[in-house]
Amino acid sequence: MPQITQNFSGAKMNKDLDERIVPKGQYRDALNIQISTSDSDSSGLGNIGTVQNLKGNTQTTTTSATVGHDDKKSKIIASISDEGNNKAYFFTAAPVPIEGVRSISRTDIINTSGRTSVDWIDSIVEVEAIGNGDNSEPVFVDKFAVTGTKAGIINTFPSSPADGYIQITVLDGSKYRVGMNIYAEDTNGNNLLSHDDKPYVSIDRIGDGAGGNTNVLTLSAVQTADLNNAVAFWFIYPERVLEFDYYTGDIFGTINIIPSVSLGILDNLLMWSDGKHEPKKINIDRSKAGTVNLTTHTKLYVNDPITEVPDEISDFEYLDFNGLSTDIKKEHITAIKKAPLLPPNIEIKRSDRVIDSDIPIQVEFIKTDLEFADDDDYNVIPSAGSIRNIEFPDSVDFRIDDVFVFSASNVVDPITIRIKIISISNTNPNLATVELLFIDSDLTVQANPSNWVINLETKRPFFEAKFGRFGYRYQYEDNEYSSFSPWSTLAFLPGTFEYMPSKGYNEGMSNTVRSIIVRDWLPSNYTRPLDVKTIDILWKTTDDANVYIVKSIKRNVDTEWKDMSQNTDLDNTGQFTLTSEMIHKVVEANQILRAWDNVPRYARSQTLVSNRVVYGNYTQGYNIPANIGLLQSVISKKGLFPNALKSVKSLRNYQFGVVFGDKYGRETPVISSGYRTEDGQIMPGTSKVLKSLSSFSNKFKIEQSWTDSDPTQMPWMDYVKYYVKETSNEYYNLVLDRSYDAGDDNIWLAFNSADRNKVDEETYLILKNEHGSQKAVDEDARYKILAISGDAPDYIKTEEREFDLIEIDPINTYGADSNDNTIPQDVTTAIPHRLINYKSIRTNTAVPTDLEFKGIPKVRIVAQFTDSNGDLYEAKSPVRTISRMISEAPNGVAIREVYSPGDVNMYQRILTQLPDASELAIATADTNANFKYYMQLIDAVVENKPQFDGKFFVKIAKDDVLEGRVLGNTLGEYQTLNTYELALISDDATNPAYDPGMEYATAPGMDYETANWETIADFTSSNIAGETAYDDDNNLPNFINLNGDSDSTDSFWVAWSNNANRTTDIFIDDVPAFSGFNLDSLDTFGGNEVLSSFNLYDKINVNNDTGAIFNDDEVINWNPRGLSNGSFSDGTEGQFIFSMIGRIGSTDNDPWSGTNSYFRSKMQTDKTLFRFRDDPNQEVYRVRTNYTQAVDGTDEIATGPITITSKNFDNDGSSNYVDRVSLIVRFERMGANGEPVTPRTGLDTSVWDPRGTVKHNGLTSMTVDFLERVSVNSLTEDSISTTAACFETEPKEDVGLDIYYEASGAIPIRLRQDNIRTFSGSNKTRERASKFSVEPRTYGNVIKEINLTGNPFVFSSQEGDVIRIKKGTGTPTDLQPVLEGDGSFNGDFPAINDIVKFENNNGLVTKSKVLDHVKLAATGAPVVAGYTIPSDRYTISGNATNIGMVGTPAVITINVGVTNVNNVAVGMQVTGNNIKDGTFVKSIENNGVQYVITITNTLNTPITLPDDYTFIDTTGLFKIEKEVWKYSVELGWFNCYSFGNGVESDRIRDDFNAPQIDNGVKVSSTFLNYGEEKKTNGMIFSNLYNSTSGVNGLNEFNMAEKITKDVNTTYGSIQAMYARDNDVVVFTEDKVMKVQSGGKDALFNADGNAQLTASNRVLGTTIPFAGDYGISKNPQSLAVDSYRMYFTDKQRGAVLRLSGNGITPISDAGMKNYFRENLKFHESISGSFDGINDEYNLTLHDTTKFSGFGDKTISFNEKSKGWISFKSFTPLTATCFADRYYSVKDNTIWKHYSDIPSRNSFYGVTTPSEIEILFSDAPNTIKSFKNINYEGTQAKVDQFTTYPVTDAAGQLFTVNDSEYYNLNTKQGWYVSSITTNEQTGSVPEFIEKEGKWFNYIVGDTTTDSNLDTSEFSVQGIGELLANPTDTQTESDIIIQPVDANGDNL
Repeated sequence: MPQITQNFSGAKMNKDLDERIVPKGQYRDALNIQISTSDSDSSGLGNIGTVQNLKGNTQTTTTSATVGHDDKKSKIIASISDEGNNKAYFFTAAPVPIEGVRSISRTDIINTSGRTSVDWIDSIVEVEAIGNGDNSEPVFVDKFAVTGTKAGIINTFPSSPADGYIQITVLDGSKYRVGMNIYAEDTNGNNLLSHDDKPYVSIDRIGDGAGGNTNVLTLSAVQTADLNNAVAFWFIYPERVLEFDYYTGDIFGTINIIPSVSLGILDNLLMWSDGKHEPKKINIDRSKAGTVNLTTHTKLYVNDPITEVPDEISDFEYLDFNGLSTDIKKEHITAIKKAPLLPPNIEIKRSDRVIDSDIPIQVEFIKTDLEFADDDDYNVIPSAGSIRNIEFPDSVDFRIDDVFVFSASNVVDPITIRIKIISISNTNPNLATVELLFIDSDLTVQANPSNWVINLETKRPFFEAKFGRFGYRYQYEDNEYSSFSPWSTLAFLPGTFEYMPSKGYNEGMSNTVRSIIVRDWLPSNYTRPLDVKTIDILWKTTDDANVYIVKSIKRNVDTEWKDMSQNTDLDNTGQFTLTSEMIHKVVEANQILRAWDNVPRYARSQTLVSNRVVYGNYTQGYNIPANIGLLQSVISKKGLFPNALKSVKSLRNYQFGVVFGDKYGRETPVISSGYRTEDGQIMPGTSKVLKSLSSFSNKFKIEQSWTDSDPTQMPWMDYVKYYVKETSNEYYNLVLDRSYDAGDDNIWLAFNSADRNKVDEETYLILKNEHGSQKAVDEDARYKILAISGDAPDYIKTEEREFDLIEIDPINTYGADSNDNTIPQDVTTAIPHRLINYKSIRTNTAVPTDLEFKGIPKVRIVAQFTDSNGDLYEAKSPVRTISRMISEAPNGVAIREVYSPGDVNMYQRILTQLPDASELAIATADTNANFKYYMQLIDAVVENKPQFDGKFFVKIAKDDVLEGRVLGNTLGEYQTLNTYELALISDDATNPAYDPGMEYATAPGMDYETANWETIADFTSSNIAGETAYDDDNNLPNFINLNGDSDSTDSFWVAWSNNANRTTDIFIDDVPAFSGFNLDSLDTFGGNEVLSSFNLYDKINVNNDTGAIFNDDEVINWNPRGLSNGSFSDGTEGQFIFSMIGRIGSTDNDPWSGTNSYFRSKMQTDKTLFRFRDDPNQEVYRVRTNYTQAVDGTDEIATGPITITSKNFDNDGSSNYVDRVSLIVRFERMGANGEPVTPRTGLDTSVWDPRGTVKHNGLTSMTVDFLERVSVNSLTEDSISTTAACFETEPKEDVGLDIYYEASGAIPIRLRQDNIRTFSGSNKTRERASKFSVEPRTYGNVIKEINLTGNPFVFSSQEGDVIRIKKGTGTPTDLQPVLEGDGSFNGDFPAINDIVKFENNNGLVTKSKVLDHVKLAATGAPVVAGYTIPSDRYTISGNATNIGMVGTPAVITINVGVTNVNNVAVGMQVTGNNIKDGTFVKSIENNGVQYVITITNTLNTPITLPDDYTFIDTTGLFKIEKEVWKYSVELGWFNCYSFGNGVESDRIRDDFNAPQIDNGVKVSSTFLNYGEEKKTNGMIFSNLYNSTSGVNGLNEFNMAEKITKDVNTTYGSIQAMYARDNDVVVFTEDKVMKVQSGGKDALFNADGNAQLTASNRVLGTTIPFAGDYGISKNPQSLAVDSYRMYFTDKQRGAVLRLSGNGITPISDAGMKNYFRENLKFHESISGSFDGINDEYNLTLHDTTKFSGFGDKTISFNEKSKGWISFKSFTPLTATCFADRYYSVKDNTIWKHYSDIPSRNSFYGVTTPSEIEILFSDAPNTIKSFKNINYEGTQAKVDQFTTYPVTDAAGQLFTVNDSEYYNLNTKQGWYVSSITTNEQTGSVPEFIEKEGKWFNYIVGDTTTDSNLDTSEFSVQGIGELLANPTDTQTESDIIIQPVDANGDNL
């Protein structure tokens, strides 16, 4: 019989080819079969090529099982195998709704069937293959929530909830965790619990504290709600530890699956990253030790440092504090490890102890007593090195290595012996073994004193020539090191200022520290991560880039950190005493740049390569959706010369920025204190510290200023650090030795040669303190170095040897020779015309001709006058060099440079010296025999002096500051250069000096202060018409043209100009001009507008159009204001207007020409000195031309001399006296020290007014003298040894780096229990605690200082917002109001709404606001003792109040007997509607009827009934504001020491190139576009891990190094990474590539081929694999087997394999169309590799997005190179290890290939195997199929049962088939259907015959529904079809197995 045979050698499905051409051996479809197998039969022979069904799986273990209120169960969402240890790990997620546990409604909780509470648990379980079995063990349990009904939660309700309670009793306390937040709702959904405006309260403690009831929960705050009303409870820990998401978060409810390749194991470290949460890492061994079962949260276990066995953390740390427990927290397993946030504090002293001097002691160093006669050293003088035992007195604090000096003075010759302590007796603490270091030779047997006095020899200071800081870092249990802490303040104690030229260095800048205690490096358990095992104490100096480890302090090993399990004192935060300059080893250089670790916040992918962890597609940074500014100001405290105080350097610009950090220590870049302009430019906000603050101790106050948002809307912000930028270069100090005149109005300064390198000729010097004193110099005093000389210049080496005076006769002085027309004839001016502008000095007196000049011949003019008392007065001119001697008559000398009038007009100089100036008249000076001129010849000899040795010389310009501050000039040392007379013309009716409210009795010479035009009447009415008719302003109107008639004005100016009594042409101008004005050279000052701000003119309304036209045709006339305030606003005058009248057609057309040009020149020259001769106070004023002033008169702009031309009267320009030319002169008053008065001021007319000395009509005058200063000491060559001037070099130029330095530790954004201690600086030891103070209160314009006595300090802090303040010496007491002697109180006490300050020992000052007064609860109160509750307070109804008044004092009266009035006490705070903040009870008086309560403040408004008043008890405990970012901080940062005398130093000893103070250690920079950044194409890697060397850098992501790598963005985001052959295979959405690693890189040739090269880069060249495939967004599909990787590309409908030969689309192996059509309908795709069968199992998960497609698993077999079968198991994850394959179902782990269950049994459900076979031989031939047979194992057999049958005759008989094979049912293979194009049928069972199984085909039973009349005669004939509508001749046979019952398998 013809037979069609089909085998399965192809071993794969084929759904791609047409059914007619599917190759033999392949099949169409299959379920739960395998063709190729490694199994063998009993003979050991293989069965490859046969069809088999599958072995089933058995349950291995169940992980944590949470069944939610919606009945959803926990699921295992990830797995990873550890093949090296035959283990695997499975991650289980609880079915938490996407919105979190709190989103579960109370209705869902109430309606949950069968469960009154639910424990919400995530877990990790380990499965280990042991022999043929396996063992499971919980590794980690995260119990993060409990929900339930009242019946399932609460055991006992508080009996009196209204009284308050803080404890509740639950059914099972073990279900809960300390720190869980408790929410409770009643039936209406009302929250019943609250704390700090939050709808929950936290668990502070579990257990009653007495070791009894463990079901008692202590709450974080007092509650009053009745929990009997609660229907639902939520206990939720604030953060989940494992953070396993049940859902992906999409809207389709897709189950979350963490890709296996995003998990990694390195030694015993398990790491993973899921793209949504912090990357994490657990230590498997320690986690297992801390996990007792699958329902209890894992405890933190750490390795015992002695036994190295894990023990619970409570064995090493005391945790019995509120809010603490041993529960493992998220921070313990994050990849990022916290660094210390606070700097250590240091206590530095100049001595390590206090010990008396000259302590008596009895010792005999020579044994002379007979009792020692037998000793070898009897009567022997000891030698150096000898050993002795000495017993010290009790009062001596001696220590090992101490050196003591023994002195004996009770002998003839004093004796000294030095000893060193070697050891101290264990039994007698006073007995020491000593070594004798020095023996005085005077010690003899005869001189052997026994009575001595001892003194401790002072040790050399630590780090004497160093600036250094201490820091610390953590080492964690798994050997990770944190980055460094912020650094301490400098361990530097300066000495007192002693900077002398003789020494050449500043002793005040030597370090005097001899005792250093480093504290606070062991933060409390609230702050420090408990898995820190070692703390390294670090040291860094400013001149060394290295960081050194001083000591590594190990927990439970080192004494500094031992027995902490019993440390109940939170103040024990570490103390380490430095005993020497000891350093151990250098920290790696790159650590100094590791400010923090940039571990990604989230990472989509993770892999391990080259012993590093690499994250890809990661998120970093945070969004800051607001602008922040910083308000920065300087706080200054007066210096304490000669002591040095920390300070901020003056003359520098500072810019501050902020850095925000999250709770793990990630930090933002610096956000600078700038602002953005409209055009987008960033403008920095800088602060300059003025030079005037150089003598102060300065610090910065910083306050945050937010716009649009604030930190409350950015909960990630945990702390803030402040950074500072100051970019100037270094500077030096130089101490002045001497100064010398340079001869050219400059001076030479002499400095020590050791300082030569501090300056060059580009340097500017700044004078900091006065020579000869310690006064600071506040003026600019900035000098450019003009020249530098290493040797003394000849000029200063020149000694002037003076010869005798030679008289100059009057003729050669005044030039009265009438024959010489060039010499003026008028000698009555006393001006020595013949000495001015002449190149010779002649005399009729004989000049010696025999003088011997050894140097340069010179000459000076000397004038002398002897008054009537015989006193001699003298003035000298400058020296001039003689060019030749003149022998012809008149003889004399020729000079190279002529003299000016100011040089030789000696009359004015001497006149100012005379007590009685009338003795020397100007008209007779030339004939006065007592007033003579002389010439003095000088021999200028160059001579070296010892004072020049060891010095270099710097030349600078001389100015007033140098004159007064360095050269020693003093008050009164002025000489007159020239004199001018000034008139005053004013249109005021009365002299403008007149002030009716002013008395001038003490001001002599002011004869005309009350004069008016009528009384002085020097002009007739024809000269000035109607002079008595004044206008409304009491001014004469006729100086201007009001009616077009200018005759009167014309007449006045003509009359005045021609008046014979007029004494001067220059007048102070206080009269208006006829018309406007023209400005000479004032275009740059804004024209007319600017003048109004200079107080130059008034605007006068006139009716014509003459003059300048302004708004509304307003005419502006020149209206000078004679003397006015100028720019001063202090009531003094600072501006003169001087004018002169022009004469048309004359040589005086420019009135300021000729002799008056000198006046003009001097008054328009900056810093010209002048005074009024008649001023009784002889005040000196200085001209200011380089002043500044803005248009609005408030600020200043650059300006210069101003000249204005105007017209006196209406004229065509041809008349005389019509033009007026005016000078505007500003000036300031000089002080007694020859410098401008500070603050700047002018002429004080309330003391004396020069205008009152003259008529204001211009006909009398006052005298003004132009001056120059002459030093009493002149330029000194004397060295001042102790108070020499100090100069500072100006930094050359700013270093333009945008670098900021850390200026503070981490300051909390908001307070919590774990940070309030460090914020407030609380400590029970006063010396270590922060100082406490209160900022002044402001009441309108009144500021009240709050003075707290007793030096209050922050004693303790608790509950996140409560501080306790104590004060006093000895045993401190709580801060209480201090009453006056009369029992009253002044209000000096912290009040509600006060800002309080905490001053840390490192200088940092933090602040918060008082919210309330609280008290500690007592035992028996409704709360647990030690918690705080509001202090006692008493409210009194206003109905009982009789009187309330506004005033001082304000009084409240209350009737006796009113409720609570008896409880009111002095010192209580008072609050109420009209009560001001900070109001206290001042006093109380009971008059029997009323209590009269006086309060400390006035009332806001009068009291009106029914106002209520609350009187609050003040306890010394305060509840403070938690949001502390709102308040300013004062930074302890400094960069110099200020000595209080203007000198600021930042350098050791102020030596050149010596170590200097730097700005800090940690640096950062700005990043303008900072925000959350999703680096979808980025990779970032850690430092190395090396278990052998104990190095674990897996947490170190140092951004200072190149640790990132980006791949091409066009490939889409990175979805997965896997390390292969030390390279990283990167799977992006659209591409797969290889990134070379492990020190490899690639160089590409010109042909594009890569050549492998060595490289130091961790991640090198990226090399894409061929083929346009990626992994889409399904990294879960990636499975790995050795070098092969399998994954899907959903976007392209492909399944792929990456192997050694590249990427192969394995979906093309007969399944291309299938995957193309099916992948797109499955959002979730997971893959795993079955290593037993070499099969890639790909599972397509059904989701609600594409529901109805069902979950599918399909297997690709490597041996058959094809897809062999679908599988009925569809796990979320699966893994293979130890030749075993495990998959998961919900929260259960199942092991495959088990012999225990029946075949095809998966997860307890059996599914039949199926295979769809195609018989496509001769497809065009019609075939008739009679039977089917197969070769194989047991076929299905249906048991035959006999049955009765009645035949047609009605005869009953039993039917039996007479077969034996079917006596029993057997499971096995059968044909469920066979289909052709004609018929369908089946083979329900097979019969074994001759080794084969066969049976006939049975057609389907014909029914009405399938009746086909065309084939009545046909049975089994036709074409086999897969689809009956097809016409191909082929067969489609589905074979399925059945079980023993005949059911399909």
